Amino acid sequence: MNQPAFEPYSNTTDAPPGGYFETIPADELSLIWRQVMAHSPNGLVGMTAVRDETLPNHPIINFRYRFLNQIALRDTFWGQPLQEQDVTGKLLTDFFPDIRTTSLWQTYLTAMRTGVAQRIEQQTILNEHDAWFVQSAAPFGRDGLLLSYSETSDLHHTARRLARQTALLNGVLDSSPNAIVVFEAVRDEQQIITDFQISLTNNRFEELTEQAQGSLTGMTLSEMYPVTDRRMDRLRQMIVTGEPIRKEEFVPTLGRWLDITLTKLHDGFVATLQDITPAREVSQQLRATIEELHQSNQNLEQFAYVASHDLQEPLRKIVSFGDVLTAQYTHDMSESAADLVRRMQSSATRMRSLVQDLLTYARLAGKVETFSLIDLSHLLTSVSDDLGIADEPSVTFTIDTLPPVWGDTTLLRQLFQNLLSNALKFQLAGNSVQIRVQGHPADVYELPKMLLPDDISQTGRRYAVIDVIDNGIGFDERYLDRIFTIFQRLHGRMHYSGTGMGLAICRKVVDIHRGYITASSQEGAGATFRVFLPMV
Repeated sequence: MNQPAFEPYSNTTDAPPGGYFETIPADELSLIWRQVMAHSPNGLVGMTAVRDETLPNHPIINFRYRFLNQIALRDTFWGQPLQEQDVTGKLLTDFFPDIRTTSLWQTYLTAMRTGVAQRIEQQTILNEHDAWFVQSAAPFGRDGLLLSYSETSDLHHTARRLARQTALLNGVLDSSPNAIVVFEAVRDEQQIITDFQISLTNNRFEELTEQAQGSLTGMTLSEMYPVTDRRMDRLRQMIVTGEPIRKEEFVPTLGRWLDITLTKLHDGFVATLQDITPAREVSQQLRATIEELHQSNQNLEQFAYVASHDLQEPLRKIVSFGDVLTAQYTHDMSESAADLVRRMQSSATRMRSLVQDLLTYARLAGKVETFSLIDLSHLLTSVSDDLGIADEPSVTFTIDTLPPVWGDTTLLRQLFQNLLSNALKFQLAGNSVQIRVQGHPADVYELPKMLLPDDISQTGRRYAVIDVIDNGIGFDERYLDRIFTIFQRLHGRMHYSGTGMGLAICRKVVDIHRGYITASSQEGAGATFRVFLPMV
């Protein structure tokens, strides 16, 4: 580095009075100064005031360069191939014509007038980039000004980056649907945690607590929440072990149910609060509904008991007494009286059938424990044998190869027994009966809407579609929904017997298996009953 043209302490009279400098020889003091100039990490510039001697008080009108180090030369005259000697002795306005219109000039004048060092931070464009400098201006020597500055661009860039990251973090926190609050540990002199203090909250937390923005910062946990000794010990343990805490709790001060998760963060923890009050209310309603259903089932079971005993007993007596009247007193009765007895007997018998079918419907139930993989072809063959179809010469019964299904054997036997019984019953007199059962694994496009998977847990579930086809009397499809309702009949009892419970029982069995049943038909052209049953 070139030696500075100005030796600031060329003799002891230039040195500040008192202190260490008075004891240092001039040549050693000069050496120290040169080392400071050469090794200082900051830019150093020395200037002498130029005053107007013609005016009162001799105001400063300019400054003249006396010395500057290489850092100052590089930064001040960026891109100009100047040497120190090219600057020394020149006026400040030679290089900065507009300096006297800036706040920097006023800072220089203030330092010279008051004798107190001044500090200013300024932004400039350096090498086509924003640059920040902190500059100190202090009186120096005889009517001189010493400038010392350092570049703080990295600090500003870091600060801006941190500000952007902070804004992004706050944006993420405030966009969260959950309330978030950060606590820091409060410790006593023995470094034992005595409480926790809020250091950060998001908007959702402030909305949940109905507090103004920022008003909760600094509040302790014990001030806003009843913290028992047991809870405080558990929080201390979490800080030590790092094991998170999760619980559901009703907070009386908020009147809300919260799902609370506490996670260690440095010397504190983050609390994430999810308002689950609506879900809790739905859950309570669901429990109440389940309780009502349970009570309804109990009432139904009680009714089933009454129906199986108390209701059937009077019916048996009516039938029994009717039989006695018919057997012993027929000759004493007129024809009209005997007809009334026969009608009474018929009504009582029909009533018994209704009660028995209603009992069968009410007692239908399926448990997962009873479900297994069922060979439908084998089951249909067994049902056919029970109905004696093979002994009927006018009946042609065909069973195709059927896919296996997952279900309860007893219930499915009842389902297909009712379907085959209807196919046999609803025929025209003298008609050659044809019944066919066919099936295959259902494609997705064949499934009714209610069986399509509505969540990922149902994906991959397959169904078998089974068709029971007959050539009977059929029905008008306008009554499709009606035929699966209890006690509903499309044909009079004079032509076809029954209670109207058979297809209602079929639907209930299919519902228990979480399947689906429907039918298609035309009057006089037979009917096809289609059943969807789960395969797995």
